[in-house]
Amino acid sequence: MSTAPYVEAFGCPAVGKSYVTERLLELAELRDAGVQSELFSISRARRLSRMATKVRLVAGAVPLLGAHWGRFCALVRCTPWSSAPAAGRALLNWLQLLAMVQCLHRQERPIVLCQGIFQAVWSLRFRSRPEAGRPFPMQQWISLTLALLPPRPIVVLHVVAEGQVIQARQRDRRGGQSVIDRSRVARNDAAVVVEEVLAVIDALESSGRVRVVTFDNAQGEPGRQKLCALAHALGLAGSMAMAPGPVHGLSQLP
Repeated sequence: MSTAPYVEAFGCPAVGKSYVTERLLELAELRDAGVQSELFSISRARRLSRMATKVRLVAGAVPLLGAHWGRFCALVRCTPWSSAPAAGRALLNWLQLLAMVQCLHRQERPIVLCQGIFQAVWSLRFRSRPEAGRPFPMQQWISLTLALLPPRPIVVLHVVAEGQVIQARQRDRRGGQSVIDRSRVARNDAAVVVEEVLAVIDALESSGRVRVVTFDNAQGEPGRQKLCALAHALGLAGSMAMAPGPVHGLSQLP
């Protein structure tokens, strides 16, 4: 197993996952250490190049399924999707994220993603509509996802903020980046699904399969000391001369 960690941010939409990871990756020490991140731009500015990269990743993800192909197809069939387009969108997102992690893994350097495999599972669940007698197969999707990941320590950067702060950020996002930003019902549903996935993450943390670091993304911009402390907590600092010191708002689950 590679000792370089795979770190992904997780949390409610608009909690600031991209913002926190971007600030973290701006640390000169992490840039010098070659910490890897997304293979495409998250913003809308480079939409065509981003889509081209996603298409290549999805195409490369199919062979990754290998012996798990039958298991994958069975899960697709038994998941109560809200619609065929919703299923397609969620599945393509899941596939391209798995392929991206595998691609980045080849460099054997730390990986930090603002949206990773647990957020992809969140998307699968968000785009489903469980019914009586036909629940969403959360454990099965998580199990398959973990089976397809490269052998690395997994660290979940759980980004949190107060509900009012998140709602304000959702309202302020330019043009409403998604239906979640434009719909109160969708925002409530998104928060419920986050809690469902977090319950699974907590169980995995208790079993030692993943490690969870919680970061309170308050309204103020995180300073260098707080970001350095976060880098240490995530296992990214290594032997770099970065003194974390005590920082309010940062915790690692036992």
